[in-house]
Amino acid sequence: MPAKDSGVKPGRMAIPLEVDIAALAEKIARDRRMAWRIDKYVVRGLIQNIVPGRVVGTVWLKGLNQPIELNLKGNCYRDIAGARLEFRNPDPEEGDYTGFDIFQDGAVGDMTASKRVKILDDEELDPDAEEPPGFHWANCLYLEWFSESNGRVLIESVDFKWKISLPKWSLSEDGERAQQQANRQAMFNFMDELASVLDPVDQRDNFEEGEMNEFQWEAYLQKSDARSDMLLELFEKYEDDPDCQNIISEAMGWDIESIEVTEEFFDESELGRRDDETAEDHDLPNHPLIDEMMDLTSRLFYETESRKLLNTEPSNPWNQLVWHSQMTVSKLIAALEEVADGIEAEPGFVVATLKRALHLVHLTIATLEACVSLDPQAHQWSSEIRQDLFDLRESVIDLMQSYRTR
Repeated sequence: MPAKDSGVKPGRMAIPLEVDIAALAEKIARDRRMAWRIDKYVVRGLIQNIVPGRVVGTVWLKGLNQPIELNLKGNCYRDIAGARLEFRNPDPEEGDYTGFDIFQDGAVGDMTASKRVKILDDEELDPDAEEPPGFHWANCLYLEWFSESNGRVLIESVDFKWKISLPKWSLSEDGERAQQQANRQAMFNFMDELASVLDPVDQRDNFEEGEMNEFQWEAYLQKSDARSDMLLELFEKYEDDPDCQNIISEAMGWDIESIEVTEEFFDESELGRRDDETAEDHDLPNHPLIDEMMDLTSRLFYETESRKLLNTEPSNPWNQLVWHSQMTVSKLIAALEEVADGIEAEPGFVVATLKRALHLVHLTIATLEACVSLDPQAHQWSSEIRQDLFDLRESVIDLMQSYRTR
């Protein structure tokens, strides 16, 4: 979902000298949240489905001085229906629970301790390997509910320890199928609520007579982002379901029977073109700002890699720095690809997409400041890159202003 306006004028955001990287990552995730995934924050929990049609429980999250309380309509799946489930996380993390309600009233989603998931045997994949990566199957604790206050909430882990009591009653196969259908409908309702915040009419349909301004383009791009997030959320949940295609199509409002894919489609598609000549004809655009950011990204990667600052830990701020820099390149390409190719792009589109690139430039600068603050003396090498990032920032702002006056 789009981030709230901070009140800071675009392009002139103050960059703090010290930034909490974890808090920064949490804020980005919260701004684009489709669901609350709280498994890594769980210390321990208790779920009970002793009374048919009602699930209650308490879950302790690290950093909260009281547990969250569940009061949900519906049943768990047959493996834990009628029973008491206790679980514990061996390695909880503390999170940001801003906006998360202690009292979770709503409807049960999929709740089971026997979801089968694939686990890679080797987390470090070799891109040059000829054989597909090996994997094994594992039981996953999957606790999902739809909260009246927070929407979809999910606890999903193969690392938790859990135990299940003997059931007080049993759920029939027909009862489980009915619960699965109710859960699917709850997911659809959740998606409908997300879609309701989007303009139901395509923004482009309203401006066929003329160009959209930057604010109309922003709304259009935010709508596109939200729909992409919805699709990813659905695919993540239903990718192993045999009826995955139909479920996703129904939730997204697609009529798959009306989509005709022919041989000619693949022949004409860029996806079907793989020869070397094609690759040479479709090099990345060479707008100066893109070239400059690509150079900065290469320098950042070289400096951090040569100093052994990068590793496989997602929470490593140096990893995040390189990632933010790479994402800035992609945002600049999205904004300036047509400009670089000599195509007359709509000024409103260029400004709206440059705003997105500018946000990533700010994020790259802030992350660099945070990384350097860990040991300023050891990272004096970064001062030139930092200055170049600020210069790039000013160039982006100037370009945005030039397109605003067209």
